[in-house]
Amino acid sequence: MSLLRKGILVSGGQVLAVALNMVAGILFARTLGPDGMGQIELLRYVATVTVTVVAMGLGPAIVYFLNNRRVPVTAIVSNSAWVISVLGPIVATGMTAAILLMPHYFGAVPAAVAVVFSLGTAAVLAMGLWRQTLVAQLAANRMVAVDLTPPATTLAVGSALAVAGLLSPGGALVAGAVGSMASAGLLLRFLWPHVDLARPFDWRLLWQLLKYGVQLAAGNVLNVLSMSVTVVLLRYLVLERFEEVGLYTRAVAICGLVTLVPVAIAPLLYARWSGLGGEARTRQVEMALRLNVGYGVVTAAGIILFGRYVIWLLYGAKFIPAEAALVFLAPALFFTPITGVCTNLLNSDGRARTTACILAGTVVIVSAVTCLAVPAMGIRGAALATLCGNGFAGAAGMAVCVRLYGVKLQRCFLLLPQDVSYIVHSLRPRQP
Repeated sequence: MSLLRKGILVSGGQVLAVALNMVAGILFARTLGPDGMGQIELLRYVATVTVTVVAMGLGPAIVYFLNNRRVPVTAIVSNSAWVISVLGPIVATGMTAAILLMPHYFGAVPAAVAVVFSLGTAAVLAMGLWRQTLVAQLAANRMVAVDLTPPATTLAVGSALAVAGLLSPGGALVAGAVGSMASAGLLLRFLWPHVDLARPFDWRLLWQLLKYGVQLAAGNVLNVLSMSVTVVLLRYLVLERFEEVGLYTRAVAICGLVTLVPVAIAPLLYARWSGLGGEARTRQVEMALRLNVGYGVVTAAGIILFGRYVIWLLYGAKFIPAEAALVFLAPALFFTPITGVCTNLLNSDGRARTTACILAGTVVIVSAVTCLAVPAMGIRGAALATLCGNGFAGAAGMAVCVRLYGVKLQRCFLLLPQDVSYIVHSLRPRQP
């Protein structure tokens, strides 16, 4: 299987995983309502930030050391197993304590549910490290299996609880945790031939991974924060109930639906960038911007016009107030693909620090606007903060790319016939 087709297979699996997550979200939302949905989404966002911080960039560092430093797979996997055996219990214990000691923020969560959810968070940490070995090996089929296991298991467990009349916010959290643990178990099965627990722990290898990973961790942490800070602060600013968080996250989910297509075509756009330079790469970047921006404009208009009906169809009448957030979130879809293209270009050229600076500015802007706007505007204030942050990230990314790579703004926004032809040609099966 060619590298391009492996990329398409993995991206297709990720799209299907997003679709399954969306179906699970519909089930939970219709059963639990805005308040219950807000509680579970808050915990999920906090867990995501926690795992990203604790991972310290070790995942991407593992790919680099396997492919570029030619470190044996057994050494990486065995060392990672020891790291997970230490960090996993720390994460699980810390999350459990935070949930049980902060009921004013996280709400009432049964102790058993808190423990299971925290174990699932630790499993996500294990997945983040071990999955990178499959990435380095280009094991596309196994990556797809690992990516699909969490949402499929979550949906299956959640559906069983709903049929039995037992689905609650705690049940939804347990369903997600079971999915994460099932995926981590599948990963361990795939990598077990490379696990050698008799092998001495390599402190020098860990130190090298950390030195390289910490450089990447800043970008990862800032990226996750830029997407999560509105939810975390929204709950802090409105402690009386979870309803605002539930409504806002469903509006975000609606906008997330339209990102499925860009994710699917990403390998077609970025696969050749690492082998290109100069004028050829600039033309590829301009084409990627034209495709993504055109798609973003159309989908933003569609969400503004039909968002209310989509919310009602997917989540029910209780979530229709989420439409207020879509007014600001939909225009943000114009800037999101611009940021994605510019970030991919900068990272492929070894300019991760520039990306981190843009993301840091984004986090600051989103945090400031959220704190200022939410008390007066509610979820519309949170959505406005997202729009401001995305606008800054897209404008800053474009400014940097224009300056460094000679990207022409006039070539970035109007779709050309050859752009569509490129995608169609890339999707056609090649003759043997």
